[in-house]
Amino acid sequence: MRDNQPKHRQMHKEQRRLARQKASRGGLPSVLIVCEGRETEPNYIDGLRDHLRVNAAAVHIEGGDSVTDPVGLVRKAQKLYKSDRDYDLVYVVCDGDSIHLADARVLAARPLRNAAGDTTQVQMIASCPSIEFWLLLHFEYSARPFQNSAEAQRALRAHLPDYRKNDRDIFRKTVTGFDLACQRVQQLKEELRANGGTAPDTDMPLLVHQFRRMQRP
Repeated sequence: MRDNQPKHRQMHKEQRRLARQKASRGGLPSVLIVCEGRETEPNYIDGLRDHLRVNAAAVHIEGGDSVTDPVGLVRKAQKLYKSDRDYDLVYVVCDGDSIHLADARVLAARPLRNAAGDTTQVQMIASCPSIEFWLLLHFEYSARPFQNSAEAQRALRAHLPDYRKNDRDIFRKTVTGFDLACQRVQQLKEELRANGGTAPDTDMPLLVHQFRRMQRP
């Protein structure tokens, strides 16, 4: 019988620690990712990691629970890091339409020291208004500001009518536009700079770039 649990939920903590140490000995950084979403972001990142051939043991993904605001997510990431200092990199993946995002970025900038004595900090991966905007870029270029996540979801469903938050195949359903999405973000950021705009926007290419650096040959 197939185990339908996403890979990031299949390992117990001690198993993850030992597997992570083995991956680290192989030269891979150890990455902790705390997501606002319970399923959409973790499922997409699982698929992204597999697509880019990144060792699953090097990446631990924490799905969302009762903590949904960006400040709370940063605090959660910092707490998890302090309880397990083997991580080299820490990310928070969240919606970018919160009024507390700026406060979260300030908190995230506080230095953290890992077991080897190296310092890092939480890196924010925000999508404004929500992860659905990043998914939309897999299908079309858009620079129009969305009022909220629901509006971004409606635009996404014009291309992906069966989209739902708990779709474990979300990366597979969007993968054909993955490289285009990365290119479109570059175009979008240039347009935002030229116009002095701030939204819509997404930091997902930062995580993509890190995964590319961790690709197996």
